[in-house]
Amino acid sequence: MQIEWPLMLYTFLACIGGGFIQTTTGFGFGIFVMVFFPLYLPVLQASGLSSVIMIFLLSSLAWRYRKHLQWKQALLPAAIYLVVSTAVIRLAPHFSLTGINFWLGILMIAIACYMAFMSKKISVRATPLSAAVCSSLSGVADGLFGIGGPPMTVYFMAVFGSDKLKYLGTIQCFFWATNLVNCVNRLSSGVLLPSTLLLAVPGIAGQFIGMAIGSRVVDRIRADQFRLFVYAFLGIAGVLTCITGLSGR
Repeated sequence: MQIEWPLMLYTFLACIGGGFIQTTTGFGFGIFVMVFFPLYLPVLQASGLSSVIMIFLLSSLAWRYRKHLQWKQALLPAAIYLVVSTAVIRLAPHFSLTGINFWLGILMIAIACYMAFMSKKISVRATPLSAAVCSSLSGVADGLFGIGGPPMTVYFMAVFGSDKLKYLGTIQCFFWATNLVNCVNRLSSGVLLPSTLLLAVPGIAGQFIGMAIGSRVVDRIRADQFRLFVYAFLGIAGVLTCITGLSGR
């Protein structure tokens, strides 16, 4: 695929929005950019591009909270996550993914509904079984769509409860390590093409611009109102993605 300047611009603008949302809400870069990347890239390449761009943000966050990492609580989930996501990344290119955009839309709608309505009502106990279930779901979602965050957020919240620093330190280091391994997997398996990788340059620049803007306004907006806006946007985008996926079958 030949990379032209409009695609560079689209990636740059999408990552400004993703960086802004990540900074003001604490999550959502991958979810946001995956609304747009699949409009001009195959889903597997779009998820790989999102992961590569995210490495730089995750590196910063993991370093910031490194002293609060609880590595013993992260080992089992990380092992399961990497086994599942690696298998999905390696196998996915060999199967027909016609209509996968429809399932990406369904995933977006499910995440929006969970975050908006059920995240405070559904509690998960921190057990080996819940670790296996959440890690497996996240591994599949990351391998296909580059969106593996929500199930692991649920699990680590159950592990650390109200200890914000331990939660942030562990989950940011968890995603930095697993995302780094999966970027290598995507590159070595041919999912990420060199031409697609060029789009990471404007994406990284846009991400940090979005972060800079977000850091200036984060104290001026109510987080709950902004998150509801993000959930609504995600749900609408999921419906549109489903329609696009159905029409493309």
